[in-house]
Amino acid sequence: MKRVLILRDAKPGHFHQAEGLALAIARLTPVEVSRLEVRPARFASSDMRKLVMRRFGRDARFWLRWMYALDLDALTRPDVIVASGWPTIACGLLLSRHFRVPFIFAGALDGYEPGPLTLTIVSSPRQAGDPGAAYAPIPSTIDREAYAAPRPLRRPEDLRGASLALLIGGSAYRREFPRDEWEALLAFVPAVTARFGVRWRVANSRRTPEAVSDRFKALAQAGTLAEFLDYRDAGAGSVRDLFGADAVVVTEDSMSMLAEGLAAGRPVIALKSRLVHKHYANEVIVGMAGPHLAILPMATITPDPFAATLARLVPPPENARDLLARAIAPMLGLTFPENAS
Repeated sequence: MKRVLILRDAKPGHFHQAEGLALAIARLTPVEVSRLEVRPARFASSDMRKLVMRRFGRDARFWLRWMYALDLDALTRPDVIVASGWPTIACGLLLSRHFRVPFIFAGALDGYEPGPLTLTIVSSPRQAGDPGAAYAPIPSTIDREAYAAPRPLRRPEDLRGASLALLIGGSAYRREFPRDEWEALLAFVPAVTARFGVRWRVANSRRTPEAVSDRFKALAQAGTLAEFLDYRDAGAGSVRDLFGADAVVVTEDSMSMLAEGLAAGRPVIALKSRLVHKHYANEVIVGMAGPHLAILPMATITPDPFAATLARLVPPPENARDLLARAIAPMLGLTFPENAS
C-alpha cells in the first residue's frame, strides 16, 4: 500500500492531472490517497518561490509555513507526492525534501532544480531526455475501460450514423480564434451532418464566445446536433460522457482535452487557429500527432478532407494510464505488471 498525497491548486485542469498521476500509481500497487489544497500566499509570487528554492529553501518547515501557511505537524507522512501546476512545485519539492519521499510532477519544472527524488512527466519529445524526466502522456482521470470500443471509421462512408464529439474551447494564452474561424466551424458542423449523416455531440466551455455558444445551442434546437452540453446551464450534463463517441474533435487550445480524447481510446482531430504563437503547448501537441491524432486548420476545414483524415486515424492501442504507470514505476521501486493491461 502506497500513501499518495495529491497537491491541488485552484485550476481543475491541473488537479485533474494530479489525480491522473495517482490513478496511474494505482495500476502498480494499492494506494491510499489524501489531498492537500495548495495556495501560495499573495506575496509568494512565482519568481519569489523560485528564488527561495534556488537559494534559501533548506528549511522546509519554515518555507512551507511562510509561502503556503502549511503546518508540517498536521500532515501524515506520505510515500509519494504528486502534483501539477506551477503553484504546487515549490510545495512539492519542500515536502519531498522534508519527508524524503518521491515527488512526481506532471509537466516541466521551469525555473526549478529537480532533486534526486523528483520525477517530471513531460509530454514534449524535446524534453524527454532532460534530467529526472520521463516521456509519457498527459495524465488525466479519463479511463478507456469506462467506455465501449469506438466504431471503426476506416472509410469516409463509415461515418454514416457515427457519433462524433466536438469539444469547443476558445482563445487562450498564445492562442486566438478570430471570428472567421468560428464562422468556418459553425458552417462545417452542419455540412458534415448533411454530407455523412453523423451524430454530433457538442460541448462548449468558459472560453467559448457567448455568440458562438448561442449559435451552437440554436443548431441543437434545430435538430442538427444530437446533443449540446452548455456549461452555462446548471446540470447540463457531463463532458466525460462525450468521450464515449466514436471520435473526438477538439479546438487546440486545450491540451488536456486532446489528451483525454486519446486516453478514452478514441481517434482525435485537433482544430488549430492560424494565430498560434510559440509556446510549450505546441511541442506537446505536435508530440501527440501521428496515427491517433491529426491537426487540421479550423479556418479551412471542410467535410471531405476531414472525413479522409479521420479515416486514416486509429484508436490508441494501449491504455494511457499504463504508459504513465510504466514511466513512474522505477521512481517508486516498483515493476509494472505486464498482465495488468
